[in-house]
Amino acid sequence: MTGNPSVNPTSDTAPAAELKKPAEAMIVATDVQKWYASNQFHVLRGVSLTVRKGEVVVIMGPSGSGKSTFIRTFNALEPYQKGTIMVDGIELSHDLKNIDAIRREVGMVFQQFNLFPHLSVLQNVTLAPIWVRRRKKVEAEAHAMQLLEKVGILEQARKYPGQLSGGQQQRVAIARALAMQPRIMLFDEPTSALDPEMVREVLDTMRSLADDGMTMVCVTHEVGFAREVADRVVLMADGELVEEAPPDVFFNNPQHDRTKQFLSQIL
Repeated sequence: MTGNPSVNPTSDTAPAAELKKPAEAMIVATDVQKWYASNQFHVLRGVSLTVRKGEVVVIMGPSGSGKSTFIRTFNALEPYQKGTIMVDGIELSHDLKNIDAIRREVGMVFQQFNLFPHLSVLQNVTLAPIWVRRRKKVEAEAHAMQLLEKVGILEQARKYPGQLSGGQQQRVAIARALAMQPRIMLFDEPTSALDPEMVREVLDTMRSLADDGMTMVCVTHEVGFAREVADRVVLMADGELVEEAPPDVFFNNPQHDRTKQFLSQIL
């Protein structure tokens, strides 16, 4: 009696130990919904997105699409009414301890720089590590100087924000966020308030962070940055996630008519 030959399920594949495991999920947003209570405007309509460790995800979309609101839910700057958000394994809820824990892991850079004008660049960068992380001043200042060198403005450390260009101020804001040693960085249109000639220096700083493996979610209309740096590009419109794809597919072969319409207006 002859039986079927045995089959080795791994004979034509790499050994299990060599199979590449997907990177851990740093942000998992599931069916997130938000209304503005003042007018019952449904700004987020069941948005789901997963961002893995080391990924750079760029969110694009027309004005009023909900993209900035969406990333601001990741650190509880905007509340949401339905769905779930997990950040670095912590569920974002109304629990203040969870919110505080998440904010310690998430840095954010806004359109406006929000620097303290009466504090020097160095003082702006060291303020949170000293008062929130309880670091010694000398240690915080040494780390801050390293970060200012990283973002290319070490020589500005003793100056005040009003003495800097917009691009330099935004790089101070990035250094300030990095001073808290976050595992995730959020960027909400960080170049939209800058003159065109200042945009490149900020984008170069963001490219450097991506090269270092920082997990990043960026709301931006900077197509060149998205093409070069993003692992995935997401289109949001009317409070919904319309399409997500690698940059080459997103820009060269979009699948949805809404994406094609949007790209025709910005390319």
